[in-house]
Amino acid sequence: MAEFGLTVGGVEFNGQASYLTLNGPDAERAKEFLQGEFVDRELYYVVVETPDGVWGVDIEGLYLENLRPWQLETDSADCGVPAGSIAGPTSAVQSAMRGSHNNFLVWVGCGRCEHRWIDGVRYQDKTLARCPKCRARNLVDSSNITMYVVEDSPQATSPLSTSGSGSGSEDHSADEERRAEVSARFASLMDANQRHFGGLTDEQKALATDWRQLDAIIAGAVTGWESPPDWLARVLEIRKIGHQLNREGGVRLMTETIAQAERVSEFRLIEATIPLFWQGIGDWKG
Repeated sequence: MAEFGLTVGGVEFNGQASYLTLNGPDAERAKEFLQGEFVDRELYYVVVETPDGVWGVDIEGLYLENLRPWQLETDSADCGVPAGSIAGPTSAVQSAMRGSHNNFLVWVGCGRCEHRWIDGVRYQDKTLARCPKCRARNLVDSSNITMYVVEDSPQATSPLSTSGSGSGSEDHSADEERRAEVSARFASLMDANQRHFGGLTDEQKALATDWRQLDAIIAGAVTGWESPPDWLARVLEIRKIGHQLNREGGVRLMTETIAQAERVSEFRLIEATIPLFWQGIGDWKG
């Protein structure tokens, strides 16, 4: 914590929820610290109080407790920009859509200096966001982001893991010949991802490893990805294969496919890297 200029503010218990509160002088460094924190249980929160808002992380990821009052001063902007891709959990987009929370996180690209950072915005509205690099006041328009609720009562794992095969989906059957084809395709996708992942931006890497967002795209719950770029199309297919294998044979078939793909892989890193992309699929734990 000292490396990020943070100090402990206290620990609070509210019913079954527990909060570790920290204090920090800089919101950007607080976000960097929180993104490196791993929360693996429900109702546990790490929050950092900064002069520029209260930022936190829970089991679903990074969040901003509330928009800062100055973010609503939309008539004082220096430039206008569209919202980038979603940077936090898709559940936060649903909450903002329903009005139960006043913001969700997106990537913002400064209209003056092109610096990129994560900030909170209103749903289908305009929100002021100040560039942490050049301090330009960007009016961020989130009208390009639309959330469609697929399931009002989400389960512990993705609904894609238990639903039947939809039209147009590949039939990854468990017979030996088909399994060999699937394993080869899976290995090819994972190897290609290994070659190109390092060249992605921080925003792209965050999206590529956000399983809730990926499932929302697969289910058609988030618009704007009708023709995904190659880097995203690969990750989406990797995840679709995981869902299909889970439906047909559960963890056993998923594990066997990983092992078979590892044998024909160029890099032999599938077992080490697949937890980034198959999280939340059925009972698979990686």
